[in-house]
Amino acid sequence: MLLKHAAVLRPGFGQIAALLLVVLQTAAWVHDVSPKMYVQFGEEQAQRFLGNESHKDHFKLLEKDQNSLLVGARNIVYNISLRDLSEFTEQRIEWHSSGAHRELCYLKGKSEDDCQNYIRVLAKIAENRVLICGTNAYKPLCRHYHFKDGDYAMEKEYEGRGLCPYDPDHNSTAVYSDGQLYTATVADFSGTDPLIYREPLRTERSDLKQLNAPNFVSSMAYEDYIFFFFRETAVEYINCGKTVYSRVARVCKHDKGGPHQFGDRWTSFLKSRLNCSVPGDYPFYFNEIQSTSDIIDGSYGDHVEKLIYGVFTTPVNSIGGSAVCAFSVKSILETFEGPFKEQETMNSNWLAVPGLKVPEPRPGQCVNDSRTLPDVSVNFVKSHTLMDEAVPAFFSRPLLIRISLQYRFTKIAVDQQVRTPDGKAYDVLFIGTDDGKVIKVLNSASFDSDKSVNSVVIEEIQVLPPSVAVKNLYVVRMDGEESKLVVVSDDEIQAVKLQRCNSDKITNCRECVALQDPYCAWDNVEQHCTAVGSPDWSAGKKRFIQSIAFGEHKACGRINTEDVVPAVPSQPTTKESDETLAAVMPVTCPLCTCTCPSPSSSGTTTTDASVVKGAKLPSSQEKVPIFSAETLSIVVATSCLAALVVGFVLGFLFSRCCRGEDYSNMPYPDQRHQLNRLTEGGLNADAAYPPCANNKAAINLVLNVPPKNANGKNANSSAENKPIQKVKKTYI
Repeated sequence: MLLKHAAVLRPGFGQIAALLLVVLQTAAWVHDVSPKMYVQFGEEQAQRFLGNESHKDHFKLLEKDQNSLLVGARNIVYNISLRDLSEFTEQRIEWHSSGAHRELCYLKGKSEDDCQNYIRVLAKIAENRVLICGTNAYKPLCRHYHFKDGDYAMEKEYEGRGLCPYDPDHNSTAVYSDGQLYTATVADFSGTDPLIYREPLRTERSDLKQLNAPNFVSSMAYEDYIFFFFRETAVEYINCGKTVYSRVARVCKHDKGGPHQFGDRWTSFLKSRLNCSVPGDYPFYFNEIQSTSDIIDGSYGDHVEKLIYGVFTTPVNSIGGSAVCAFSVKSILETFEGPFKEQETMNSNWLAVPGLKVPEPRPGQCVNDSRTLPDVSVNFVKSHTLMDEAVPAFFSRPLLIRISLQYRFTKIAVDQQVRTPDGKAYDVLFIGTDDGKVIKVLNSASFDSDKSVNSVVIEEIQVLPPSVAVKNLYVVRMDGEESKLVVVSDDEIQAVKLQRCNSDKITNCRECVALQDPYCAWDNVEQHCTAVGSPDWSAGKKRFIQSIAFGEHKACGRINTEDVVPAVPSQPTTKESDETLAAVMPVTCPLCTCTCPSPSSSGTTTTDASVVKGAKLPSSQEKVPIFSAETLSIVVATSCLAALVVGFVLGFLFSRCCRGEDYSNMPYPDQRHQLNRLTEGGLNADAAYPPCANNKAAINLVLNVPPKNANGKNANSSAENKPIQKVKKTYI
């Protein structure tokens, strides 16, 4: 019976077990790091610029300097003061599309809002001259403006095809370097001809190996190179289906095109995949890049590196996930010196090109005059733009991961190498989301190691309404002014403080140190939480109390003994950090409730604030507790297993009750009727199966020998005294 019931339960049980396994593995995979502080919408006093409130402006942050921002919008370039976000109205540039261009746009089937001039490209080409390009009612145009006598005057106008997108919502990017404008956009009305362009050079038309439906994210200049970051449909995955990969492409500033028919084509265009994934036997990839920071110079462990931080997401039709990864410029350049990738035939896999097949000089390199390159090298790089090796993530893993159905990451800005009173420096990351939040994050292990990640989410600020996406972020530092973060959406620009050290939510030393915010430290003299940049900040750790690595410090004073628990960081960084932690913390015995002496305390017992269980912040800034995925999965697994056991037992008892008393005497109930036919009285002689009419005696089933009658004859012998059949004995 057990076997039969197991057979009945097996399919459902297997499905439930598989589901529980997936849930448990998901819970063990990643944990969302909770913010130290929440700031609700409207709590933060912010400076605000709204532009024209009667229609959608499509703000785009185009240029920034120490005092102002140039923001492209609908028919206008706003010049906004960084001091208070007020507009310099006398320096506004207005550029409306002509009536003929708007009429032509209407004939193409576009709406009135579409047929406006949205400024998408701006570059300072001289001290008092700017280059501006706009969509111009789906007929892109560019102009040169000269600033004179407090006003901008137009100098010349020319076609902007290949320099500016047609649609204001199209993802495009541009960078001006060494007197040249480099753009990544589309060159046609329908948006089906993407290109990377610098007059007169461009990528190939309709060549999926070079660009395959890309979404351009950002561009930047570095030494002799221009980098472009974008996501596109992966041509190397085409035989397995369809997916999107993140890319970084590179061209040389001094590329002059190839010889002969290649005079208007890049000879240095190469691209590599960006690998932002959770490591393991089967890595989980965040494939779609959304934004990058500028190049950040910093010290990480014992190394000085140039990093580029990027925001990545999963596809919109999959699990809602976002991640932040960092990439070193050195690793990016190394991939371009590695093997190329190719597909020999249409049905072949994409594999690394053997070194013997690569011509000399090596294709894709920066040379003095690319027009002198041999045709074989130019032809090779034209069909082998993809590199075999992906760019690995710095720190070997993402710095922050969010699995959420409520929002995804959209933009990132970095305040690089913020100094603390003890002389350490950390990169502070500001991450925008598509529901109006800004998340402030740092890697508290970055100063001591370039391999470890210990993510600290300092703040989660609802800057914009929940339905409004963050489109751009910019960290502003001004002499004599408080630093701020500029947050840009389609219709609004806000500026908020970089820190909230002086908030009324931070009332004591423990709460200040628990923030793990490089901008904040407890002033032991003034007895309040102080922001970076105060006149005495250089006094160092003798006056200011701070602990970025652990969020706890012994100098915050003694506490109640019931709050004392060991506070071990999730990922210790270096040996020095471990020794420092051991000197600060007591060791808790596993089998007793006493506090044991620390190994470094020479037998003395210490109890101080460095071992406080994560200082609690005021309830006004705490959200309702949300259970972790691991806790939820354990509860679900336990409930399902308990339900299976109870259901099995109840089913067993119910079936036994329905079968009757004789059920327990039979090993296999289905044999009952057959045994009744073979025995004289059966198992239940007076039941529904009476003895046979020939009154034959029961057979000895063990020896297969018929019993004797009273007259000594076999019971199976016939009335006519026929010869008795021989019986073969069977021994079991």
